[in-house]
Amino acid sequence: MARAARTDTRLDIALGAACGVAALVCLALPTATREAFAGVLRRTVVAPLVSLQVRAERTRTAVLEHDAALRVADSVALRSLRLAGVEQENERLRRLLGLGAGLRWGFVPADALEGRGLGEEFTVTVSAGAEQGVERLAPVVAPEGIVGLIERVDRSLSIAILWLHPEFRVSVMAADGSVYGIAQAHHGSGAERFLLELRGVPQRAELKPGDVVVSSGLGGAFPRGIPVGTVVSELQTAEQWVRTYLLKPAVSLPDIGTVIILRPERARAGVQGVWAAGSADSAARAVTLAGDSLARLDSTRRKASARGGPGVLP
Repeated sequence: MARAARTDTRLDIALGAACGVAALVCLALPTATREAFAGVLRRTVVAPLVSLQVRAERTRTAVLEHDAALRVADSVALRSLRLAGVEQENERLRRLLGLGAGLRWGFVPADALEGRGLGEEFTVTVSAGAEQGVERLAPVVAPEGIVGLIERVDRSLSIAILWLHPEFRVSVMAADGSVYGIAQAHHGSGAERFLLELRGVPQRAELKPGDVVVSSGLGGAFPRGIPVGTVVSELQTAEQWVRTYLLKPAVSLPDIGTVIILRPERARAGVQGVWAAGSADSAARAVTLAGDSLARLDSTRRKASARGGPGVLP
């Protein structure tokens, strides 16, 4: 190994010496000859190296431009996702404004806080309590329909059981009032675990898939006319005298953000006309339109105030 290293060193010295001699010879040559010799070197030895350098620079530029384009595309995609989230949040806020405008009085808005009360998935903590007028067994609703029921009230927070809770019950009826029953959590397996059951429907009565079920006002907790769910199919049971149906809940639990808690006097007075009786979708459209109308009225008032006018009376 030492001999090979020594041989390589001698070869390097020889090549360096040869290059030095060639350089001295070139310097000694006449200018015309030296320029001609340099041109030959540029066309033969240096040209491939220059071509490689140009290609490498072009490749580097293309890679940088590609990375920049990817960054721009990622930025646009991220902004699109954020915009979609903002639009969904704005849509929900419009619905809440519409629901509040429809109720007008006797309710408390509250945020559904992250996490579940008492570590359970069947309850949720809401940011309103006795100081805001919340009482036990007060209905908790959203623009889509029933969310749950207040179970425990503290000074500034409350615990609500969701419709998924094993002990949750609500007296319901078909939207046209032809069929009555009791809705409760289904607690099946898989995706059916997040459905409701409509029990106690007389055998002579029949519901079809797509029929909307609303609260009946019986039982004293929920006023009449709040959407509960939509019929999915009939559930076969051992009971011979009554029918049982599976319902798709009107409110999706992952979408719960801000809710409205009805005060006892509002629940006793009823909520007729706040939710449309036809379907949960039409109810959502109705409260959305009410929210848009409220926003337009507020905008008109602001413009009139900016012009120094008297504004618009409600």
